Amino acid sequence: MLIGKRGWKTSLAYILVVLFGLGGSVLSHRVHPLLGYLTAAATAALCIWLHKKAGLFLEDQLVLSLKQKRLEAKAWYFESVITNSGNIIFTTDIEHRILKFNRGSERAFGMSQTDVLGKEVHALFASPVEISALLARVDEHGSAEAPELLIKQADSGEELWISLSVARMLNRDKEVIGEVFNCSNISKRKQLESQLQEKNEQLLRLVITDSLTGLYNVRHLNAELGRVIRAQKRFPNRPVSIALIDVDKFKIYNDTKGHQAGDHLLVMLGNIFMNEIRQEMDSAYRYGGDEFVLLLPDTKAEGAKVICERILSAFRKMRVEPTSLSIGIAQYLPSDQNMDAAQAVKDFIQRADEAMYSVKETGGDSIGFQTAV
Repeated sequence: MLIGKRGWKTSLAYILVVLFGLGGSVLSHRVHPLLGYLTAAATAALCIWLHKKAGLFLEDQLVLSLKQKRLEAKAWYFESVITNSGNIIFTTDIEHRILKFNRGSERAFGMSQTDVLGKEVHALFASPVEISALLARVDEHGSAEAPELLIKQADSGEELWISLSVARMLNRDKEVIGEVFNCSNISKRKQLESQLQEKNEQLLRLVITDSLTGLYNVRHLNAELGRVIRAQKRFPNRPVSIALIDVDKFKIYNDTKGHQAGDHLLVMLGNIFMNEIRQEMDSAYRYGGDEFVLLLPDTKAEGAKVICERILSAFRKMRVEPTSLSIGIAQYLPSDQNMDAAQAVKDFIQRADEAMYSVKETGGDSIGFQTAV
């Protein structure tokens, strides 16, 4: 029982103490009986004391051993969780060199831990400058986040979007030993956002675009004219012109050739506008029926006439008998700034309309315009 509980070394120590104690008792008894009894009693007391101390010592050792095993098991458990996690987790040292690269990171970046071990963390990202700025914030605040970062997989070349958070790693003495990076793959979310944005843009185009010609519609014209006129109050010296274009004898052509031919003519005319105006600056609108409007920012009436002459020439080359174009040009007047935006838009279009009808009354196929006063 003793051997089973305390171990053979402890038991052997007890046996030796007892034997020496008995031997000492016998010798002491031969010298003097009382001395022998005292020696035996001392030996018994020593055995009891040793038994107690040995028990406490062994219990302490057992507790320490259990604690050590639990710590090792816990460390192994967390190491296993991090290593096998599908999340993107990796760590760096104080020089920002990669120490640990879990399986989630290997899949996301298309590299193994062996490939990246010891390399600077900046090499993982498409924009090292962003990572440097992120680490600077970590140095200042202890942690930092980047909601969206682009990475490129080394094996497939595929681009992924990730959300990234970085925090300092500290040892037991609260000393900085590196950083831990925790990332999430947000590529699907970005894809959905992109699809949603594309759908919204398509819907917006449907709302502001003429379905036949692909030009902007009159609703968008009114909105853009209002915006341009409001801007004129801030920049009164920047000229703005519009051109109102009408197809002469379109009804005759439409009735003679048919509606499909008439629609085709309007589509071709819309293409001429888009070829002749300045891209990313001017804009063309179907005003209604066979009437169109060109909005020409930073353009005086004389410059608008040059653009309209090119349009008139291109339409003549189409030889769509008996049609032609009547074009009226108006430039925004300084006096219009005293009106409210809605009235200024109405007056602006009316002056271009009057210029266009003056051309139509003289037979069409020409340009009329009003300059600023």
